[in-house]
Amino acid sequence: MDIAYHAFRMLFDNKPFFAPIGDNPQEIVDIGTGTGIWAIDVGDAYPSARVRGTDLSPIQPIFVPPNVVFQIDDCLEYPWTFKENSIDLVHTRDLHGWVVNDWVTFYKESFRVLQPGGYVESQEFDCMDKCDDDSLPPNSAVHQWFKLLNEGAVKSGINLRLKPSDLVEAMEEAGFVDIEVKTFKLPFGPWSSEKKLKQPGIFTLVSMLEGLSGISAGLFTRYLGWDMNRLEVLLAATRANGGRRKSIHM
Repeated sequence: MDIAYHAFRMLFDNKPFFAPIGDNPQEIVDIGTGTGIWAIDVGDAYPSARVRGTDLSPIQPIFVPPNVVFQIDDCLEYPWTFKENSIDLVHTRDLHGWVVNDWVTFYKESFRVLQPGGYVESQEFDCMDKCDDDSLPPNSAVHQWFKLLNEGAVKSGINLRLKPSDLVEAMEEAGFVDIEVKTFKLPFGPWSSEKKLKQPGIFTLVSMLEGLSGISAGLFTRYLGWDMNRLEVLLAATRANGGRRKSIHM
């Protein structure tokens, strides 16, 4: 989790978020905080704010800045425990599909707890391999893995694909206005000719390779009928011809 966090941080020019909340926010919430690293960094950067991170897993550190607190909470259980009209910023990252599928309801609850003029910011991505120059063969193990992962996800009742317009429409339906979309390309591996993207690409590749088995096992075995031996063969091929090869620009 923390490796992926650093990839995003470098991709975003060291910004934890883009919402213009000013220099003295009072209440910031990180939904699905994971290890809590985002909340801790934001707590250090904004000492005026109480920063709360919520997650179902109590894996956050004990020693944190005095203005940072963590609470065990399920973001899909509505209403949330936060007071109405009390939050400056509701932040999410990488919740789509794995946690949140009904964004309209999620954003309606965000709208309820945000104070007038507050912001919700979702840093999400589309779970599919993309290649601008056809260097990723359609029969490659990487492409097959992404394709099968999404098939298993759909059979399990979740959708890992996401377009910016999906979130925009959900925000509008929830009542938000002045919606801004920022789109970033995040490479897998160090192949990019842009110096700014090389290090994030390495971190993203490491994060993906380390999490490959954990991401795949449940969906492939429960919903696609694969056994672990067959899956490990595909994962080995995915690791071998994925982002480690600079000739593949994914």
